[in-house]
Amino acid sequence: MVIISLVLSWLIWTNNARFQRDTTDVATPKTQTTSKNVNEVYLPTQLLTSNETGAKYLVYNNKENLIDALHKKMTKWRFARPQKMNFTSKSYLAAVNQADAVSLVYPHNISYGVFGKAFKQKVARVNQQRLFNRIILPAAHADTAYFLNDQHKTGFKVTLRHADQAAIQARLKKTTMRLPVTEKWFNNRLQMYFLRNVKVTQYSYLVTKQSPTTFVTSLLGGDPSALETKEQKDLTTYSDGTYKNLAVDHRKGTVDFEDYSKDIARKTPTVALTNGHQMLNKIGNTPGNMRYFDYETKTHTMVYRSYVEGLPVFNQTDFGAVKVQLLKNGVKLNFSLYALQVPLPADKAATPLPTTQTALDRLSAAGYDLTKITGIKLGYHWGVNASSSSVIDLTPTYYYHYNGKWVSFDQLLNPTSDAATTSEERAE
Repeated sequence: MVIISLVLSWLIWTNNARFQRDTTDVATPKTQTTSKNVNEVYLPTQLLTSNETGAKYLVYNNKENLIDALHKKMTKWRFARPQKMNFTSKSYLAAVNQADAVSLVYPHNISYGVFGKAFKQKVARVNQQRLFNRIILPAAHADTAYFLNDQHKTGFKVTLRHADQAAIQARLKKTTMRLPVTEKWFNNRLQMYFLRNVKVTQYSYLVTKQSPTTFVTSLLGGDPSALETKEQKDLTTYSDGTYKNLAVDHRKGTVDFEDYSKDIARKTPTVALTNGHQMLNKIGNTPGNMRYFDYETKTHTMVYRSYVEGLPVFNQTDFGAVKVQLLKNGVKLNFSLYALQVPLPADKAATPLPTTQTALDRLSAAGYDLTKITGIKLGYHWGVNASSSSVIDLTPTYYYHYNGKWVSFDQLLNPTSDAATTSEERAE
């Protein structure tokens, strides 16, 4: 272990400056902060471009966060009143895959009201609950933006003032990776298909485990020694004796918190997402690479994940990185004690992944019912390094929402392997 520690120290000192320069923001998490702005959490996570012939690419730049750069420019634009758009299934798909356009995509629906807060736009109350998950900026209509909702095949458009499409295109010339893609209906849901074998960088990160005492203080308040405390195997439970309880699972490195001291408003998507963000800040010390991932309207549950190189991290816990559930008479929080800190050189290059269609064909050949897949994501699998528990290996892979859980491609094909010991439940 002494040798491992010396090696890690040397890697950090010799590589930190280079990696901090080459993998900024999303690629390299910021240091811990006590709070996060709405425009940090509720930003799109994917950037797509299409050329004049219709060829489409998922793009990113590991030296600059392009979505952050576009966000800064778009906050200076002005968005007019939304106008409803009507689609058939066919025309919706054509709009999504249109030529010569830029698309900013969220992993799940977000309200126009929350978008307005994140992008510094004034949104009339009547328009605040409009839901969408992608923004399309067509080159042919440089003064127009389309806001589309994949789930319901609906959308609206707005006229733009002060928009600078030339500046956007200039920024996109700096991409360091372009993955050919298209989008298709799969089980009546729009899914991204990678058209060639996918080769994404594998990362290793030094991680930090935060002290549970920090959260005992920030969430329960007061002196921790004055709280009711119970120890049971790997579980420590703290209670204020009335409405608040906090349980620390030392083996999993997770915290479950319940607060029934007051009602949290959740009657509309904008209100729920806004209060979800406030609960995220209440935790404090959330990492800088945290992004909105999912919102389950029936249970008023929001999931936030760590993101690296614009891709979501899975297997950090069995629910994401942070889960916020707004109840009728309180709130539940679930979150991880671990956070990515310093990027290290990976021990080996990532194995290229097959195309989306090839991967689905392999799952079908293995006996899986593809009609049970309701989501497909390219992401990173969080795994503890074999040489040091202080290092996390992030391995790129496909994740499938299968039978209500997020499960990796390897977990499905090799259910008895070490990688198959965990899966993630959705927000329900």
